[in-house]
Amino acid sequence: MPILEFEHKNALRDFLNSARESNFDLSDILIAHCANKKSCFTTLTFDKKAAKFDLFSLLK
Repeated sequence: MPILEFEHKNALRDFLNSARESNFDLSDILIAHCANKKSCFTTLTFDKKAAKFDLFSLLK
């Protein structure tokens, strides 16, 4: 859409691919991919479900 400008187009592309293939919360997937594009190779979370996604690590 020409009226929308996305900050991290590569993260958005990866997010869309992941979203199609999983049942994780969309917001969690987007957070993980945006962090990954900023060289954060793991994102800490208290969410046990989100921690099952490759880019998250469970914080205990």
